[in-house]
Amino acid sequence: MVRLAVGILLSLFLVGGCVKIPIDEARCQMMPVPHLDEVTEELFTQGDFPDEDWWEMFDDPQLSHLICHALAENPTLQRVEARVRAAEAEAKIKKSYLLPTLGFSADLDWQYLNKNDFYRAFTPMFPSNITEYEIDVNFYYEFDFWGKNRNIYRAAIGMAKAEEAERQNAILALSTSVASVYFKLQGQLKKLQILKEERHVLTRLFELTKLRQENALDNSSQRLNAEEQLFVINKNILFADQKIALSKHMLNLLLGEGPDTCETVKRVSLSKEMEFPLPENISSNLIARRPDLMAHIWRVEATAHLVGAAKADFYPRVDLCALAGLDSVFFSKLFSWSSRAASVKPAFHLPIFTAGRLKAHLRARQAEFEETIFAYNDAVLRAVKEVADQLIILKTTDESLKVETMLVQNKLQNRRLMSLRYEHAVSNLLELLDTQDAFLQEEFKRIQFQYKRSIAAVHLIKTLGGGYCSAEVPFE
Repeated sequence: MVRLAVGILLSLFLVGGCVKIPIDEARCQMMPVPHLDEVTEELFTQGDFPDEDWWEMFDDPQLSHLICHALAENPTLQRVEARVRAAEAEAKIKKSYLLPTLGFSADLDWQYLNKNDFYRAFTPMFPSNITEYEIDVNFYYEFDFWGKNRNIYRAAIGMAKAEEAERQNAILALSTSVASVYFKLQGQLKKLQILKEERHVLTRLFELTKLRQENALDNSSQRLNAEEQLFVINKNILFADQKIALSKHMLNLLLGEGPDTCETVKRVSLSKEMEFPLPENISSNLIARRPDLMAHIWRVEATAHLVGAAKADFYPRVDLCALAGLDSVFFSKLFSWSSRAASVKPAFHLPIFTAGRLKAHLRARQAEFEETIFAYNDAVLRAVKEVADQLIILKTTDESLKVETMLVQNKLQNRRLMSLRYEHAVSNLLELLDTQDAFLQEEFKRIQFQYKRSIAAVHLIKTLGGGYCSAEVPFE
């Protein structure tokens, strides 16, 4: 009867004694990627997403060298890679809790017992010095009936995948930053060359107006205007040198080097006016192509598993401890059969009253899960906005470059015509120099749009995820 009563009492504890699990409330969900059909319609030629080595499309060996150098030496990227290794190691730690543990220990316990000790006081013949030798092999295993440890392990895998996606995002951000700074620097070098050519023209113009004033052909106003233009162009050259120096410092930072490092960047011209192919079905493929969005998805998955692990805390926990070894106070008898010792300790843990700790822990994990979903939804909206913005910027810059190119051709034709007029004494040198100056100013604007277009293309590559693909980042 006693055993039956104990069994009934234990069953009641199992059925009604556990802490009650709060009812889940679905408060949020992951949103689909908004469509971009109206934005992308008839803007660019059809093509595929960028390749892994997307910078090769610019056909610039110097740019390729700088990006590869940055990917190998940049300390920020190295720090991100260290976080990936730490996350992978943490996942392996969590995996170890799914398996039993086996350990070995060897102990020596020496004690001195005084005469008034409990043992010697009642047993005077008990020795005062005791040395106990013990060798044990211990075993421990927790039965994961409710999937707590499995969920924790899967959550750790999700976090490791998220860190790997963050590494890919850091690679994309670094490579596109190097390309942007590089094209900005190339544009500044080209504009500096034009400014120096314009200064040469304005110097001749100033000398001519000065000579005309000395010969009473013009008053001092024309000379002062020409001198003012010369002052302005010298100031612009000074600021252009400053911008070039700052861009070189930024490029060295991205390369993982100091500002005084002599990394020579030669001035090159864009080889051709590239057509940027636009992949089809951007909306449906954008998630798998953007590492930042995949990082959010894996964090959502990880926090969902943590919610499952928190729910498992409401159920009983069963584990098993076992020990087998040798124990003796005589070293000579330690390895004899009579010194054997063993114990088996199955344990059953049942949460009955936890002062709300388990419920609060579950609600905290659920709140973290909802936070990651909201963060993902926000990232999706921002990603689509970035793609749409960069498509418009690249399209506008491309059209502006075409208009500016036609203006340069017009100025160039006008300069050639004025040169012929000057050769045939129809126009004077002053008019020719003014025409040359107008051409150089328009060429300066064209160079700005030309390199802005390259930078806009780099930014669009970044918003499309570069050459990343989520299928290329496995981890188990």
